[in-house]
Amino acid sequence: MRLFETYEKLIPFRDVDMLGVLWHGCYVAYMEETREAFLSKYGLGKIQSGVDKFILPVTHVDIRYKGAFTYGDTVQIEIEYRPCLRARVDFAYKFYRKSDRFLMTEAVTSHYFFNPSTKEVAVNRPAFYKEWQDKWKVFES
Repeated sequence: MRLFETYEKLIPFRDVDMLGVLWHGCYVAYMEETREAFLSKYGLGKIQSGVDKFILPVTHVDIRYKGAFTYGDTVQIEIEYRPCLRARVDFAYKFYRKSDRFLMTEAVTSHYFFNPSTKEVAVNRPAFYKEWQDKWKVFES
């Protein structure tokens, strides 16, 4: 089953640079906001606060810019979960300009299960994550 969420945000003045375009550093923050919406929608929202002893820090980010958002644009960000049998969570993002649905940016992030108490990264998928994947049938088409 394909799991996705769409998140919208109006580009505020504070997020544009001297050229009047969305500052490149804001994309990661927007991905985080979108990811939080996704996790809440699919019942993993508490993981951000350490449920089941784990948090999901970002371990990899790849961003491909195809266009530039400007002040006042509304960005629509589509996030899609990419199933993985490892102790890892992967997401793909597409940033569209709402006014014409032009694809402006594509990105991916990877996250590992980290136990902040023990300072260890999970080697195997945590039991609650396996159950979550089974519940949502992520490996079925």
